[in-house]
Amino acid sequence: MGKVYLSKLTQKFRIILEETFFHESPENRGSDHRRFFEIIPAKGFKAGPGQSGSFIGLYCEDPPILQLYSSRAQNAKTIWEEIKKYPGVWADFHIDGEALIFFGPEFLETVGRMAGARRRRTLSEAQKERLRLGREKAGLTRDEKGRLVHVQAQNSTQIEAIPAQAR
Repeated sequence: MGKVYLSKLTQKFRIILEETFFHESPENRGSDHRRFFEIIPAKGFKAGPGQSGSFIGLYCEDPPILQLYSSRAQNAKTIWEEIKKYPGVWADFHIDGEALIFFGPEFLETVGRMAGARRRRTLSEAQKERLRLGREKAGLTRDEKGRLVHVQAQNSTQIEAIPAQAR
């Protein structure tokens, strides 16, 4: 089985990247390497250094097993009561005020909804058009890699491209 990504398992929830440092092997202990993991932030999650709060992440790739880390133990117990009757799920409530629930990808929607996972932003066609027009008005366009960049007139010098109020 290939690499498992949360972004391939769901289109409903917002995915963010969490950065961690790890040692690849005992020989490379002096050199830290960065690695990024996809996580789904849930209710109470605060990103950044010293992050805190609940999130859903990948626990194992083969077979794919997800985990809910929750700093809201009472909410985790409610989720556990909902899914504990199914095979292949287990939980760890032995951490002070925190809980871990392990489950298969088929329970992602249920666990995400009950944990208050943040939804992915969805836009109607009218909202997308308003955003596009706003970008055009602000002088922004997308480059070949999809990044937003400022548009500069081809026949103007750099001084002419800067609005008079900004000079």
